[in-house]
Amino acid sequence: MEEAVKYLLYDHLYKHIVIICLCMGGMLFAMLVDLVFGIKKARLLKQATTSTGYKMTCEKGKKYFTPFAVLMCIDLIASVILPAPFFSMLWSAYCLFCEFKSVREKSWTKAELRKAERTMNIVIENKEDIAKLVAQLVLGETKKTQNSNT
Repeated sequence: MEEAVKYLLYDHLYKHIVIICLCMGGMLFAMLVDLVFGIKKARLLKQATTSTGYKMTCEKGKKYFTPFAVLMCIDLIASVILPAPFFSMLWSAYCLFCEFKSVREKSWTKAELRKAERTMNIVIENKEDIAKLVAQLVLGETKKTQNSNT
């Protein structure tokens, strides 16, 4: 019995904990790389790096590590029957993929998205003026066609 417990603790559970720690370290490293490249992109676009941007990294950490903690617990419980912490490994692979995509985004693509967002905000704020302009254009075209028909 004592041998079985030693085997479970030293050989099996120890490997699970090491793999989980490596997954966590990989996720932290990927978030750090994303933060550094985010700061570089902001400087390239001549945007101020504010505490709001840094808080987004903290929010991302919450979104990543809360489910990871739950999956880690599930993996440790399932370590009796599973040879590796598959749930934690899958989640960390997903998070690493997301960070990779975030780093690979082109800075000019983000600039274009922000420009489109600003344009849409202006359109939404001035929808009455735009509606009047469209009505004038439509009525002007209608009057021109009516005048040319007569």
